[in-house]
Amino acid sequence: MGIVIKQSIRSSIIAYLGVLIGYINVLWLFPYFLEADQIGLFRLIQSSAFLMATFGQFGLGSALIKFFPKLKDQKGFLSFIILGGLIGFILFAAVTFLFKTEITAYFAKESGLFIEYFGITLLISFILIQFQLLEAYCRSLLKIVIPTLVRDIQLRLSITVLVALYALDIISFNGLIQWLSAAYLLMVITVIFYLRQLKAFQLSFNFKFINTALLKQIMTYAVYMMIGAGGTQIVLQIDSIMVSGALGLDATGVYTIAFFIGVVIEMPKRSITQISAPLISQAFEKNDMPAVKKLYKQTSINQMIIGSLLLIGIWANLESLYSLIPNGEIYIQGINVVLFIGLGKLSDMIFGTNGEIIVMSKHYKFNVVAVGILAILTIALNVLLIPKYGIEGAAIASFLAMLTFNLSKFLFVWVKFRIQPFSLGSIKLVAIIGLVLWVNQWIPTLEQTLLDILIRSTVITVLLVGLTIGLKVSEEVNSLVFGFVNRLKKA
Repeated sequence: MGIVIKQSIRSSIIAYLGVLIGYINVLWLFPYFLEADQIGLFRLIQSSAFLMATFGQFGLGSALIKFFPKLKDQKGFLSFIILGGLIGFILFAAVTFLFKTEITAYFAKESGLFIEYFGITLLISFILIQFQLLEAYCRSLLKIVIPTLVRDIQLRLSITVLVALYALDIISFNGLIQWLSAAYLLMVITVIFYLRQLKAFQLSFNFKFINTALLKQIMTYAVYMMIGAGGTQIVLQIDSIMVSGALGLDATGVYTIAFFIGVVIEMPKRSITQISAPLISQAFEKNDMPAVKKLYKQTSINQMIIGSLLLIGIWANLESLYSLIPNGEIYIQGINVVLFIGLGKLSDMIFGTNGEIIVMSKHYKFNVVAVGILAILTIALNVLLIPKYGIEGAAIASFLAMLTFNLSKFLFVWVKFRIQPFSLGSIKLVAIIGLVLWVNQWIPTLEQTLLDILIRSTVITVLLVGLTIGLKVSEEVNSLVFGFVNRLKKA
C-alpha cells in the first residue's frame, strides 16, 4: 500500500489545488462574468465531449492497463493503442453524424445554442481520447502525479485565463468556446513531453507481436470495457445533458454550480483508483488474492473517512458557501442537489475498489451487465424525476443509480471472490459520523460568514479526525499520522 499512499497523497494534493482553482472558476469567475445559460453551455459541451470520448476510445485505455504487465516490453503496444483510438474516433464520429438530426432535435427547443458548437464538442472529444489513452499509459507506469497535475490544474488554469480574456473583452464568448479546444490540446502535448522526459514515449509501428488470438483477446476486452465505461459516463454526464434538454441552459448553469460543490468529495477516490487499478491487475496476474483483499479493505475505509469528512464539512457550511458566490441567490436553488450528488459520491467511495476488482479479473464481462443496467436505470430515473422535481430530480436519480450500482458490484465481488471491504473500523466510523453530525447542530451560527465557516470546519475536522485516530479506525491513517509526528520530532 506504500506506493498507493505516496502517489495518492501527492495526486490528492494536486487534485485539491485543482479544486481551489475550480472553486475560483466555477463558484466565482463564472457566475461573475458569465450568464447562467453560458455556464450551462460551457458544462454541456464538456459533458458531451467526455461522454463521446468514452465511446470513441473503444475501451482501449482499460485494455492498455489490463495487458500492460504482459506486453510492456513490446515497443509497438503504445502505438497500437493510440492508433486504435484514432480509428475508434473516426468510427464514432461517423455514427454521430449519422444521427445528427436526432441529436440536434433533442436540444433544439431548450438548448438550441449547443447545436452551433457541436463541431467543437466533437473536436474536444477526439483530443480527450488521446489524453485518456496517454493517461492510462502513465497509470500503467505507476506515474499518476503529472497527469493529475495536467488534468486538475493545467486545464483549469487555462480555463481561468480564457474567462479572464473574455472578461477583459479580448475575446468574445464564441472565441472562449473555440479556444477551449486548445486548452485540451495543451494537456495532450504536456503529457507527451513528460513521457518523452521519462524516455517512455517510443512510437513503433512494428505490430508483429499482435497475433490473431491476442488481437481478439484485446479487442474483446476493450469492447466490454467501452460498454462498461460508456455506461459509467452516462451516469456521470447524462444528468447535465438531460437537464439541458428538458429544462434549458439556465437550469444547467444552476446544476453545474451545485454539482461542482458536491463532486469535490470524490477527488481522493480518483487518485487512489488510478494507482490501485494497476496494482490489482498485477495481483491478478500473480494470482495474489490476499493482496487484492487488502487493497479492497484499505481503499474502502480510507475513502470512507475522507469522503465523510468532506460531505459533512460541505453540508454544514453550504448556505455560507452560497452566500459567497456572485449572484448566489440564483444558484442557491441547487442546494439540495449538492446533498444528493455528495451522497452518491460517498456511496461510491465507501465500497472501495469493487469496480476495479471486477474489471481486472476474469469476470470483467459482468461489469458490462452492471453498467448497462445502471445506465438504463439512470436514464429512466432522470426521465421520471426531472419533470417532477427539476434539477433536484436529476441529483436524486444520480444518487439512487450510484447506490444501486455499487450494491450490485459489492454482492458480485462477495459471491465470486468471498471478499468484502468492511471491518470493525467501518462500524466505528459510522458512530463517529453520527456524533459529528449531532455536535454540528449545537454549533451557533455566527454573523461573520468566513469566521463561521472556519470555526465550524475546525470543530468538525478535529472531532472526526481525532476520534478516527483515537479509536484506530484505519491502520494506514494512524501509521501516516504518527510517522509524520515522529519525523517532526527528529527534525
